Amino acid sequence: MQRRSVLKLFAAGAALGTHATNAWSQAATAAGRAGAATASASPSTSTSTSASTSASAGGYASKPIRLIVPYPPGGVTDVAGRLASEILGSRFGQPVVVENRPGANGMIGNQHVAAAAPDGYTLLLNGLGGMVLPTATVTGLPLDTARAFTPIGEMAEFINVLIVRADSPIRSVNDLLALARQRSKEGLSYGSNGIGTSVHLTTAFFAQRTGVHLLHVPYKGSSEMLVDVINGNLDFSFSNLPPVQGLLRKGSLRAIAVTSSYRSQQLPDVPTMAEQGLADFDVTSWLGLYGPAGMAPALVQTLSSALQDGMATPKARETLSAAGFEPKGSTAAAFAELNRAELVRWKQVAERANISLKFGT
Repeated sequence: MQRRSVLKLFAAGAALGTHATNAWSQAATAAGRAGAATASASPSTSTSTSASTSASAGGYASKPIRLIVPYPPGGVTDVAGRLASEILGSRFGQPVVVENRPGANGMIGNQHVAAAAPDGYTLLLNGLGGMVLPTATVTGLPLDTARAFTPIGEMAEFINVLIVRADSPIRSVNDLLALARQRSKEGLSYGSNGIGTSVHLTTAFFAQRTGVHLLHVPYKGSSEMLVDVINGNLDFSFSNLPPVQGLLRKGSLRAIAVTSSYRSQQLPDVPTMAEQGLADFDVTSWLGLYGPAGMAPALVQTLSSALQDGMATPKARETLSAAGFEPKGSTAAAFAELNRAELVRWKQVAERANISLKFGT
């Protein structure tokens, strides 16, 4: 398949699944202007409101709520953000205005929410790629995401998929490992959408678990990387599921494993890594709702309960499933523990793989 024709497959959803994994090295310039951008930007906004009866936690909510999505419109975080807007607007009877504040891999939007009052009227939709992985892989960050926010609840997760070109002789994890050991000197080549991204770290974790030597080829984004998998310039790659769903359906790529502990509802015939011999291999990306640090426990509980109830509806689950997500829903405590455990895990993987970036360079 020619490069141009393959790239056309990304036109309808090029932003989908790529924004949360842009390399930090590509975003440093924008981050340096974060203060000015936050003060002067005219962010993209949308509003959800409902006539439903308002819930209350000390009078909450008595005015419009702002929900910051720190990435451009149209990506996977934006899909979840607009669903969260509908859920909260319906529950509290107030407009919930979604503001897209992209830049510096989410840092501009993160800083805006971190500086807001912890009153529940400024919230954040973010996840693994913007809240955990930067802290695990980047030094000199302007914000400590582990301390600057209050986790409210998880909304969804999406799996990574181990992919090869359609005519690749690799048809299983064991095939891939056997070939990697045959070519141990030069290593099998794989791509990622940037250094320190979830795809990069997933593959580093895979190499650590199996002991194989792999050659990393970082790209500026998913589209170019996937083209090179299709054309045979890369031996394999992991990828977040949303960007490759169309290519898998078209037959341009073949999935040989999913990284979650369960089979994906979107790819029910594709076995897990654990089913193919890598016990306890469980890697997903995830998204959830946050507020600024210092929110009152009663307010956190009010928001978390509203989110959980909304996530339990068929509409919410269908919306997320259609976008490539596995719908979730969790308590604030469980979401806080997820953030903590994932930070510990990925810091260890990054340190063992010597994955480190300096913010601003």
